[in-house]
Amino acid sequence: MDHVNQTFEAATVSLDGNSYTDCTFRDVTFVYAGGPLEMSNCAMDRFAFQFDGDLARGLFTLYQLFGTEGMLTILRGFTQPGEGGEITLPVG
Repeated sequence: MDHVNQTFEAATVSLDGNSYTDCTFRDVTFVYAGGPLEMSNCAMDRFAFQFDGDLARGLFTLYQLFGTEGMLTILRGFTQPGEGGEITLPVG
């Protein structure tokens, strides 16, 4: 569903399969399960994330395997990869 120039306040907002253009989000909870999403030129103030579906299960698996720091290191690797695209997990 396309959302254009809408304001979402004190609401739960499903991200999967939606597009948001020029929208404002205030005090919302974004729910995301890993599906397609388009978002451009949006403003956000006070938000939280709730992960669902396969994405939530995948994140929990990373947590179980590598703990909090290891999971965060893996996630950071997607946005801040090393020179060759590698990630070094903490030892411990």
